[in-house]
Amino acid sequence: MMLRKAVLLLAAVAAAIPVSAQAQVGVYGMFTVDRLSNIASSPLPLPPNSSGAAFARANTVDPLGGTGGVYYDFMKLGPVKLGADLRGSILTTKRGAYVNFNGPGARIYSVLGGVRGVFQTPVKSLKPYLQISAGLGRSDYGLYTGRPASTQPLPNVINNNFQYEGFAGLDIKLLPIFDWRVAEFGYGGLDPFGTYSHNYPIKQVSMGFVIHLP
Repeated sequence: MMLRKAVLLLAAVAAAIPVSAQAQVGVYGMFTVDRLSNIASSPLPLPPNSSGAAFARANTVDPLGGTGGVYYDFMKLGPVKLGADLRGSILTTKRGAYVNFNGPGARIYSVLGGVRGVFQTPVKSLKPYLQISAGLGRSDYGLYTGRPASTQPLPNVINNNFQYEGFAGLDIKLLPIFDWRVAEFGYGGLDPFGTYSHNYPIKQVSMGFVIHLP
């Protein structure tokens, strides 16, 4: 009985070895620039005691900052490695979504999880990938939310949104455990939870570096 259990255990370990050998864990950091658009038609109300002309809205803001994440490539299917990715971003700008003045600036804070596929190429140092991610995005869209009669508009309310993005990027191997993420391009959007339903499209460009197991 014990021998049978030992044989079954060894068989299970042997079956798991090929998957483990192909698995790879990596962490990365990137500089990221977003363009958030469709703000001029936002359903968020103007601040009290303000005129439409004075508070005319621009249609875009361009927050920038950092993105950090971790991925785990766990399966190989032909020329494609499949994996999971978890990332977070903190993006800000001093220019808000107003035509006549800077306003409150703009902010996007996000935590996204997703799946990715890395494609094998004839040049082993080149690692293109595609990814789909979704999660929580928090933003003020560069807009003021309220204004007392005798003072400036109040600090912005950060709204919760469903954020989704598709990414395409290219990593170049520089060292056995170190890659240069030459560029990553993203496209997606923010869809607010709650009363003011709207879609704010996002375009994104990033670059950075990746550290991973050899």
